[in-house]
Amino acid sequence: MLISDLKLLLRFQTSSLYEEVSSTTMYSVGETPPQMLSGGGYIMSNNQYLIGTGASGGGYNIGISDAFTLGFWLYPVNPGMATDSSTGDAVPISMPVINLNEVGSSEHAAIEITENTTADGENNLTVSISNGIYSASTEDYAPSLWHHFWIVYNGTALVIYVDGIQHTLQNEGGVLPLSVNGTMLDLYINHSLTGYAYNIAKNYGYISDIFLMSSVNNSTSNIQRVINDGIKYFVDDNYTNLNIEKSSIYFNDPDTIIVTSSIDDMSYVYLGRNDGKILRGSPLFWETRRSFSENGEVDLLGLEAGDTWSMVNGFLELKNTNIRL
Repeated sequence: MLISDLKLLLRFQTSSLYEEVSSTTMYSVGETPPQMLSGGGYIMSNNQYLIGTGASGGGYNIGISDAFTLGFWLYPVNPGMATDSSTGDAVPISMPVINLNEVGSSEHAAIEITENTTADGENNLTVSISNGIYSASTEDYAPSLWHHFWIVYNGTALVIYVDGIQHTLQNEGGVLPLSVNGTMLDLYINHSLTGYAYNIAKNYGYISDIFLMSSVNNSTSNIQRVINDGIKYFVDDNYTNLNIEKSSIYFNDPDTIIVTSSIDDMSYVYLGRNDGKILRGSPLFWETRRSFSENGEVDLLGLEAGDTWSMVNGFLELKNTNIRL
């Protein structure tokens, strides 16, 4: 059961590119067929982009004006910097991610999401509203790792969360409009409607679980649940209201402290020990279907790459090893 203010949902689970709210299919321009990740997600290509025009080519009935919430997973790449031919200076490369444009228009973007490279090898994300009347960027983040983006606009402010953490807006420009003309919109993924240049190139990262709502949702609990459990948590009433009861864990090793119980409140995992201490950890270790968003999360486990562990469809799989608490 889809929630009423959900206007767009793309999970990229099959090559049909099915958009679930409008019950229509997007189509690709350029290389065919589109490449999909086994765990869900679209592999963007430098000679392909996707376009969705909703039912009968009339655009998606988005109906946003003074509020929206946009979220997605992104596995970014960094192709380096470009060289300005006139000055010889190194300049960032801009790569398109998501464009929501007025139907049939290449000049009126209600929402435009682009990625930018930086000189230090990191990336940042720029959100542009109402054809560039206002724009702002995230702080820098590392490429070649999955990141989750959650963007909220309420007519008076723009807020961007990356991996569940609110970023301080960078490079703000223009004046935030009180409303967005977002009634009927076309959707483009990995396409710059204004053209390409030496410093504007297609994206070739991965993207998944795109959703758009016509309301404000900045609940940190919802953000955490979507990151951990996938977008299904957010769009299925039965899943949202499901209370999963965890069984107690009993671990008997004479050389280690004994874990006597486990509680998962869907925000954190708590482990009770026989010495009276309680350990609190992030369910990202066990529950997220994406790979770790930070190298430090892997390092914290003390694992070495190679024969001891691997990532399988976004889950951590241990091989002939164990973790002592």
